[in-house]
Amino acid sequence: MNLSTQAGLTPEEEIRALRREAAQLLAAGEPREALRCLEQALERAPEVPITYAELGRALQALQRFPEALTSYERALALKPDFFAALINRSNALRSLARFEEALADLETALRLQPASPEALNNHGTVLRDLKRLDEALVSFDGALMARPGFALALCNRGNTLLDLKRPRAALADFETALQLASADPEAHFGRALTLLALKERLEEAIAEFDRAGELGIDQVECLVGKASALAELEQHREAAAHLTSLLQLAPDRPYAHGSRLHSLRQAAEWANLAQLTQELTQRVQEGRRVSHPQSLLPLVDVPELHQICSRTFAADEYPEVPVLGPCTARTRAARQKIRVAYLSADFREHPVSYLLVGALEQHDRQQFEVIGVSQAAARGGAFEQRVWRAFDRFIDVTQLADKDAAQMLRELEVDIAVDLMGYTQGLRLGILAHRAAPVQVSYLGYASTLATPYIDYLLADAVVIPPEEEGWYSEKVVRLPHCYLPHDDRREMSPAPGRAQAGLPEDALVLCAFTNVYKISPAMFEIWMQLLREVPGSVLWLSDTTPEARTNLQRHAQVQGVPAQRLVFAPHLPSVAEHLGRQSLADLYLDTFPYNAHSTALEALWSGVPVLTCAGRSLAARTAASALTAAGLPELITHSLEEYCLKGMSLARQRDQLDALKVMLAANRSSAPLFDTARFTRHLEMAYRQMHEHAVRGAPPASFTVQALASSGTGAVA
Repeated sequence: MNLSTQAGLTPEEEIRALRREAAQLLAAGEPREALRCLEQALERAPEVPITYAELGRALQALQRFPEALTSYERALALKPDFFAALINRSNALRSLARFEEALADLETALRLQPASPEALNNHGTVLRDLKRLDEALVSFDGALMARPGFALALCNRGNTLLDLKRPRAALADFETALQLASADPEAHFGRALTLLALKERLEEAIAEFDRAGELGIDQVECLVGKASALAELEQHREAAAHLTSLLQLAPDRPYAHGSRLHSLRQAAEWANLAQLTQELTQRVQEGRRVSHPQSLLPLVDVPELHQICSRTFAADEYPEVPVLGPCTARTRAARQKIRVAYLSADFREHPVSYLLVGALEQHDRQQFEVIGVSQAAARGGAFEQRVWRAFDRFIDVTQLADKDAAQMLRELEVDIAVDLMGYTQGLRLGILAHRAAPVQVSYLGYASTLATPYIDYLLADAVVIPPEEEGWYSEKVVRLPHCYLPHDDRREMSPAPGRAQAGLPEDALVLCAFTNVYKISPAMFEIWMQLLREVPGSVLWLSDTTPEARTNLQRHAQVQGVPAQRLVFAPHLPSVAEHLGRQSLADLYLDTFPYNAHSTALEALWSGVPVLTCAGRSLAARTAASALTAAGLPELITHSLEEYCLKGMSLARQRDQLDALKVMLAANRSSAPLFDTARFTRHLEMAYRQMHEHAVRGAPPASFTVQALASSGTGAVA
């Protein structure tokens, strides 16, 4: 029964009854009916603050935020110290993304009730919106001190700890919240996100996403999380299916289109690939948030699109954060060293470290101090320890927020910070977004521009970034002589096994492509199948992969008239040295396009296997050409897929050509610039020295080319 119709009530009692009825209707999820009651109450008594405050709540429930603000303002005009109205107005302001104003309301409320857990929790939430994460933690700590069993504050603190890259601490908060409220959807969802961030118990994370969805978390968010977990588990077909479902619900979900394409490529699922790629690139061209930059590199050889994609992603995910103020270059006295910090999550058994460790060891310690800044937990192992020992100082920042890590590098007076990650897994670009050093450099880990205002230089060479393409790189380009890729001339290679032991035919032509499946395009695979059809008995030797990708590649081969058994999958070996020894059994390495082999091209050349490549326009599509030029084998560089196919046919038909190339490659190992680690390191140091001198003069970053030194004379030994 409508309480406002009860007889015998005084006007004041009738107004209170209307407000009670409105509160019951709001609690029952009927804000429109509640609004009618409150409007009736205001007709009877228009100057009652609490009625305006309750009207604001009803309007807010209807997502009529500007009108809700007006109601709260009327309430506060009548009663400036109205605590609940201040809290609720801040919520409405937050819904309108007016975070600074919301914060001001909460700070006024906290002056009235400093120990209010609700106000402290909301204060932390708005600070998190403003990316003031350390301050947000203080507020959440205060809320939990005021109310130790405050599950919502625990979840909010857990989310903030996740933002701060502290997933272990976040996991403890979410699990405590679940002990307090086992059906809390936010706690289940936060725990799932944390397990995903830790890359631990991923099946459990998927179950947690399902549970969170059952309890009311948005299905789109749950699908995003599940797809990410499935990708980590290398169940790429399932990941793509989840992303397809997600895009049906939310067609504009940021980065989902690119993630789906990447998962399809990982699974070698090529149906509709051309159409999906065309749609994606059109959206990238429009500046839409549709693809992670790394996912675009194997799809198109268009450096202008790569730049647009990176710029869009950086502005959204890694904007400049100038809170630490300017970072000025320091003049070094004659006897002082230039301090270089390398930042990476890959100081372990990883291609970047395989390439760079020799140069790290050979840095001139009279001129340079070299610091390793690790963004990932240690795993141990002999090679990882070798990488650590290559630094003068090794620092773990996994438990530090980006701002704190940047501040630490400033306090260490780092002159040059070198990011070895770019947009690859485990990146912490936020550290450099805080301007950790006067000179900041992108190098090696990512084969394109980062397109940020705070990365000053990109290390490259004249082959990977020719002058006519330089405009598509937002950094100033520093060209090293020969090849920008480093090489470790101490790299061990085990004796080659017999072909039968490696699962290969004894006398047949062996073409190899030890690459990630996502780099294999349908057009490139078709050429490879042409080569196999051209030479009876020949085989294509690939890295072992997931069962779904292996099955699909075999099916694609059969469709093109090649029996599945002519694809040979090489199992993982315990050591890289064994892999290099085994790889020497191949006759020719077939490069991918538009995303070339990088470390794998150097591995092939080091093991004595010629590499056939197709050079395009972008850095990612020219890396193998750079390596071949520096190895003295430019004749293996082609410039179109047609030329690549013809060159491959010629080499496949004439094994004597391949044998001659192998002989030439073996001879060049003792003299070619590609394999001269000491000379490469001197060139790298010359680049660093010039960057530093430029910064000390106060000049803006500028592109330059390092002049080549004569051979170090050290020579690489097999």
